[in-house]
Amino acid sequence: MPKRRIIKANDLTGLFIYQDPKRGTIFYDIITRKGYIITSSDVKTYTIYSAMLPLAIILAFLIGSLFNLSTLSSFIIFLALFVLYEGAFRIMFFYKLPVAEKWKPVKKENIIMYLARGYSETRLLILIVMLILLSILMPLYANSEHFSGLNLYVVYGVTIVTFIGAIISIIALITKKKNNL
Repeated sequence: MPKRRIIKANDLTGLFIYQDPKRGTIFYDIITRKGYIITSSDVKTYTIYSAMLPLAIILAFLIGSLFNLSTLSSFIIFLALFVLYEGAFRIMFFYKLPVAEKWKPVKKENIIMYLARGYSETRLLILIVMLILLSILMPLYANSEHFSGLNLYVVYGVTIVTFIGAIISIIALITKKKNNL
């Protein structure tokens, strides 16, 4: 049986997660404009709460599909679930963390440079092909299955995001070749 890897605070990555040499791992709240220090004992709780937003989206979609609700009703359900999620995240976890005094986030590397530096040309090409295929096949499937209402909007939304991801990957590949990264 393989050994379980213990996740430490400095292993966390994400949009609002920063690594500070003095303080350790810091979560930056864009609403309060404060940094909160995440210790190794807080990692499991943070991971659970970070999984709640996708769960709220899926739950709102399933409720809307199950009860055959309109798109507006499903969106309102999603907003309610999101507000509950944010409230729980802030009250039960967020404000129990120590505040990083006088800390300002440093600008992170943009996604294009991250992909250009971290992925090989072959991997970027495979990613581009897969994203383009996905952005073509999803609307075709939705059309063939006669999707309507919320399902159709979700498919088109995911298709647009997928196509934007393909464009970003193409730009990263061009940047990689241009700068010999």
